[in-house]
Amino acid sequence: MKRYSLAIAATALTITLAGCMSGPMQDGGSAQVSKPSDSVQGQWFDTSGVAFSNFNNGVFETRANDTKEKLAEGNYRFASANLIEIDLRSLARGTQSKVNCALVSTGQLNCTSSSGQQFSLTRRSPQVG
Repeated sequence: MKRYSLAIAATALTITLAGCMSGPMQDGGSAQVSKPSDSVQGQWFDTSGVAFSNFNNGVFETRANDTKEKLAEGNYRFASANLIEIDLRSLARGTQSKVNCALVSTGQLNCTSSSGQQFSLTRRSPQVG
């Protein structure tokens, strides 16, 4: 049961993280694409407390909080200024899925998977030390 909960949390985090577009603008890209990438880059946490996800230059990964084991990985991009699309692969389940996340504030992403599962990710302040 714990493994199943980890897999679900990892999938949710992975999806959320994958929704960002990353890197510098290329080929005359618009400011809309570069601005959102800065808004989600970094570390986000599943509200269940099971896993965390990293968004970095269009790539994301989700890891378990307790073991740091990688649970999911994928890619993300901005469909609009506040809608992130994530293509992810769950390493725990061996499946691929798509997730859409709405950036509702600088610290919260509300996500829905292609199967209808809803979850939220929150950003924590950087820890010093």
